[in-house]
Amino acid sequence: MSLEFTVATPDEQALLDAVGSGPVHAILLRGNPPITRRLIETARSLKIIAKHGAGVDSVDLQAARDAGVAVTTAGEAGAAAVAELALSMIMALGRDLPRLTDRMRNSHWDRGGYQGRELAGRTLGIIGLGHIGGRLAVTAHALGMRVIAARPGGTPRTGELPVTAVTFEQLLETADIVSLHCPATPETTGLIDTTAIGRMKAGALLINTARSALVDEAAVAEALRSGKLAGAAFDTFSEEPVNPNNPLLKAPNIILTPHIASQTSAAVERTGLQTADNIIAALRGTEAGPAS
Repeated sequence: MSLEFTVATPDEQALLDAVGSGPVHAILLRGNPPITRRLIETARSLKIIAKHGAGVDSVDLQAARDAGVAVTTAGEAGAAAVAELALSMIMALGRDLPRLTDRMRNSHWDRGGYQGRELAGRTLGIIGLGHIGGRLAVTAHALGMRVIAARPGGTPRTGELPVTAVTFEQLLETADIVSLHCPATPETTGLIDTTAIGRMKAGALLINTARSALVDEAAVAEALRSGKLAGAAFDTFSEEPVNPNNPLLKAPNIILTPHIASQTSAAVERTGLQTADNIIAALRGTEAGPAS
């Protein structure tokens, strides 16, 4: 059965109406419409919820497990693209490009007194060392950075990566740049709040290409205004499209992109193919993956 919607993000009722009109065996999920327990239990023929991307925070995973419905992601397919955007944000903030651009627009010519900072020798702290965090770690190390990593609630497996595992608290206190690459879970919601920012080094940079729920946006905006944070970059937001009243929009020295970290032509093609493969495998009764 083929489903078609005229809105970018259908609500629960639209999805319920769709699955109630006939047997549905697979849901291909792009973006974050709510896949609730009620929806899963209504779609009695459902075998798989296949995410066209990495995050599954909009899916009731326990309800899927209870119903025997597979939930898969294709995050590895977009890992290179997301890691590249995070690195480009780090580079741009490290050389003060947003601030210098604003000053140029206001007729300031800072060549005489400006001195930037090289990435080599600085410490990058990665929170969440999966496919994306691992790729970023390798690239940052090649640029001469010291790379440390933490996992909320424990220490990450570093394997062969050029990374030193530390606690979350140690990472905040040590890193010159903090880059978020962990999923949104009850344990990570609000991970970077006023207390966490208070532990960070004065003048640190914060990069979020993961999930908006990880960060208290108002706390970050205030830290940018006070100078506690020297810069920040966000690709995800608490409301999308971004709410005009979001405090990050008026914060200084910030880079904002509209949730496009994995939106390169190559990554979109790889993600689509991986998602389709996951659905085919589930419908055939073979292993689909990677699973969440």
